[in-house]
Amino acid sequence: MTVPGNPNSERVLILAPLGRDAVLAANLLGEAGLRSVICEDLSALLRGLEEIAGMVLVTEEAVRTADLAEISRWIASQPAWSDLPFVVLTGHGGGVERNPAAARLAEVFGNTTFLERPFHPTTLISMIQAALRGRRRQYEARSRLEDLRLGEARLKVMLAAEKVAAEHQRLLIDELNHRVKNTLATVQSIAMQTLRNADDTEQANEALEQRLLGLSRAHDVLTRENWDGADLHEVVTQAIAPFRDRAGRRFQVEGPSVRLNPRMSLAIAMALQELATNAVKYGALSNADGVVAIAWTSEAVSGGDQHLRFCWHEQGGPPVAQPKRRGFSSRLIERSLARDLDGSVEIAFEPSGVVCRIEAPVT
Repeated sequence: MTVPGNPNSERVLILAPLGRDAVLAANLLGEAGLRSVICEDLSALLRGLEEIAGMVLVTEEAVRTADLAEISRWIASQPAWSDLPFVVLTGHGGGVERNPAAARLAEVFGNTTFLERPFHPTTLISMIQAALRGRRRQYEARSRLEDLRLGEARLKVMLAAEKVAAEHQRLLIDELNHRVKNTLATVQSIAMQTLRNADDTEQANEALEQRLLGLSRAHDVLTRENWDGADLHEVVTQAIAPFRDRAGRRFQVEGPSVRLNPRMSLAIAMALQELATNAVKYGALSNADGVVAIAWTSEAVSGGDQHLRFCWHEQGGPPVAQPKRRGFSSRLIERSLARDLDGSVEIAFEPSGVVCRIEAPVT
């Protein structure tokens, strides 16, 4: 049994206001197991149509001279899948061919079947059941159309996701190519400068190996962060890890959390590698008493940007003298680092130990 509002309703709406036609029709339908609703007038019929129905049973005299404009508009506005069936009970000889009024009703109602009176009850039931079977096929068509619509919507979503994925893949490939080129350029520069400034092959091999390992550790930090950048504290920790003693007393690290972009992370990591290597050879890490203080601050400047102040300060090592010429390490730190950071870098060879000061915007 169906109820008003059921999207698959098979209710039969009956409009037969004269005599007992409506009651008799409803009783016949009930005996056949079909649900029906008697409509008192055209307004009630229109409400029934708006609530969804299986079909309409109407007598000719109920609508022959009535204003069917509202009903006509409802029928014209049916969705593509719907073609509501009407059965019209006419008088003897009331077919479309011989009855102009019936022809008008056929034009208004559209999907219309005429049944001339008198008729056998089984004929009426058979006709209504056939109309309801047609209505069921319409519901099935609606369901298939809805499935197609949902399938089309899902396909559009999938195509859109595929497009985004393809664009993202192209972006990743471009980014990978860019990073590989930058890495190769860095390696090439390190190799050329190391070989040019080394006194012998053994020294060159050792220096080159240490610098490439430093670059690798910096890449490891960025890889864990999906190359979105890295925290400065982690960059420092990884860079000085090979030079720490077991007790952890040779380095004093202090500073707030500062997020660096990939380029700044690599630049600072390489600078720390060079500073630590020099400290092991000539500075505070070359004896048992020296220490290195690493500290930084981050301050807000105009426009809401952050400005980084970073300091490497060696203490307790052998006395430091100003070098006669700048080696590759100094040039790498002062020139390349300043360029990569878009800031300033200063290395001071103070008697108490080497001091490296860095100032740069955090972007």
